[in-house]
Amino acid sequence: MPKKFLRRILPNQDSIQKFEVSRRFTSRLDLPEIWLVQREKIAVGLAIGVFCGMIPGPLQMISAIALTLYLRVNLPMALIGTFLTNPLTIVPIYMLAYAIGQSALGSTDWRQLPEMPVTDWASPAAAMETWISWIGGLGTPWLVGMILLAAALSALAYCAVQLIWRVHQHLTMKRRRSQRQQRSTSLRQNLRDNSAVHRHFN
Repeated sequence: MPKKFLRRILPNQDSIQKFEVSRRFTSRLDLPEIWLVQREKIAVGLAIGVFCGMIPGPLQMISAIALTLYLRVNLPMALIGTFLTNPLTIVPIYMLAYAIGQSALGSTDWRQLPEMPVTDWASPAAAMETWISWIGGLGTPWLVGMILLAAALSALAYCAVQLIWRVHQHLTMKRRRSQRQQRSTSLRQNLRDNSAVHRHFN
């Protein structure tokens, strides 16, 4: 995975500080480690983001930022990972988690997920209470399934970054070897041509 490409597309410190949720961590966002574009830090950052993205409610980014600061891994990639769950994916993901939980617990009593709660984020305490009540209605199968699914998806994200990065490095090194070989071949050919011209005039 090219560093230049990631540095170009990942949000910088100024853009992240515009998120209201990040303001409580402002004093710690100057850590240089959380902005480094390195394979391991990017991979762990994305894995953290994907895992935290499975947490219901407004705690996704807060938990992702907190873990990123604790582990000193890439913060922008962690925040990107939280967007795995969004208005388009959240219901299918939660249904899949519920099914996984049922299977893990050996339950055959399938029931539909309750309707997603409508919350007013202007009142965080009331919003949290609404979400906790909704989660409680899902029961143990959903909780178990979410933990298993979050662990699996975060591991997959980590492995995907490692694989893409290594493949890119391999292809880059292969291309550079080919270019060096072509230059060496061209140089040898030029030397032979110059030698032949020299013998011809002598």
